[in-house]
Formats: sequence, structure tokens, C-alpha cells
Amino acid sequence: MSSVRIISGTLGGRRIKTIKNKNLKPTPEKLREQLFSWIRPELSGARCLDLFAGSGALGFEALSNGASEVVMVEQNPDIYRNLKENRELLGAESAINLLRQSAEDFIRRTNEKKFDFIFFDPPYIKDYVKQLIPKLLTKLAEDNVKIYIETDSHETIQINSEICLINSSSSGKAKGYLYEFIKN
Repeated sequence: MSSVRIISGTLGGRRIKTIKNKNLKPTPEKLREQLFSWIRPELSGARCLDLFAGSGALGFEALSNGASEVVMVEQNPDIYRNLKENRELLGAESAINLLRQSAEDFIRRTNEKKFDFIFFDPPYIKDYVKQLIPKLLTKLAEDNVKIYIETDSHETIQINSEICLINSSSSGKAKGYLYEFIKN
């Protein structure tokens, strides 16, 4: 079993365990470091959604940097169990809500309140960005919500004009984009 290091905040330096799974691709440390340098000033008390949670690196990092609540959505039962173990290991049961379901089902069925930050890091093999971002924005995004989208470095993102690109960075095979949703 390998691990991912939480890089900053109150849990900085702690490690979360990851399991072997061909669809599990934790956000590279360089990308996480860059992302959280961009959003850290706004994270205090924020409500975050980690869709396609995987290793949980983005959600745990958000909690470590001041988010008051993180909702993690993960469909795979083995990965979900690993997230649950890491949540307990970090003593974060009260701040992290884990849901075992697909991202599509979560978006369709949820009655959750809106979020301040959304982390969207789907498997690279599907066209989830094109399929789910419009639904996500309609149902779960507040005005001025920040949305982090991670893709394969060769993938081109085409999204409607309601979100504007704030920053982007890449590391290895991954590219991360930080957008802001602005309702018209």
C-alpha cells in the first residue's frame, strides 16, 4: 500500500493511505501545492465537494487548510473503504461526509446545499467534464464558486461561458484548471 502526503495546513505532513487501483490517480503533489496556494485565502469555513474523491487528497487537503465541511463522493467500494479508514485515522469524522455513489447519481439525487469549492477529478478515460459540469453548475454551484477540474494533460476542455478560467497548472500527465462560476 502506498500513501499520499498532505502538504499544508493543520494536517500538513500527515499521510493518507492509497490502495492499488488502475482508476486511482491521486492529484500530483505539485498540482495540489499550486491549487491550494491559489485558494487557501478563501478556504476558511468553506463548504467543499470532492466529486470522484479517489484518494481523497483534495478533500483532506481542503480540510487541512480551513474548510469547515467536505463532502466526498466515491463509487468504488474498495476506494470508499480506504477513504473511510483515512477519515478515521485523521480524526475527521465530523467534518468529512463520505458518500458511496456515482458522481452522476449524486448530482441527480442530492438535496445538498450549495458549495463554495468543487473538486472535479474524474477518471481520464471518460468524457465526464462535458457530461457533468453543466448539471453540476445548475444544481450545486453558488455564484462565484471555484471549480477545480483535473484532466489528462492532452485533453482539451470546452465549457460554457458561465465559468471563467482563473488559473491552470500541469504536472506530468495531469493538468489542473481553476475556474470561477459566474451566474448571469
